[in-house]
Amino acid sequence: MEHKKSLITLTLLIFAILVGCSSNIEQQVVVSPLFPERHGWDLKQVTISGDDTTLNFKRVDCVWVVGNDNKASDEPRVTALVDKLVSLAPQGLPAIGPDRFTDFKVGEKNFSRKVTLTFKDSSSFTLLIGTPGITKPVYVRLADKERIYWTDESLLKQINLDSSSWLAPKDS
Repeated sequence: MEHKKSLITLTLLIFAILVGCSSNIEQQVVVSPLFPERHGWDLKQVTISGDDTTLNFKRVDCVWVVGNDNKASDEPRVTALVDKLVSLAPQGLPAIGPDRFTDFKVGEKNFSRKVTLTFKDSSSFTLLIGTPGITKPVYVRLADKERIYWTDESLLKQINLDSSSWLAPKDS
């Protein structure tokens, strides 16, 4: 009987490790996407800023362009980015409250990236994205909310603000 209890305990421990179960109740909360009724094709503009640089994407005649001079973009790459931003589904809730904004780099003035999504219906949302460390997860906060979410979305760490890196490839 004692052997059976040990085996059950060991099995449960292995299961918990494999599914990423946590004793932290906040990390066990199931969170829906930040924009559950929206899609990438609903966007008309995306503005991403960080440090002293701003990158603008606009949809002109159903095609993504880069910058104020509407240069042709690397359409598949831009589409993948905006789809990822609109479908962003947080993995958990590490903290709630303005006293933690600086810790997670999601404050109004202390952020890794600030992303403004403007939809075709003229509604807009601003995401503050924090990456406080190279190996840590990415943190996200809607600018008008206090809740901070974490996500394992590595794409958000790789948003290059150099507009030339988003231009359409030149034909050889």
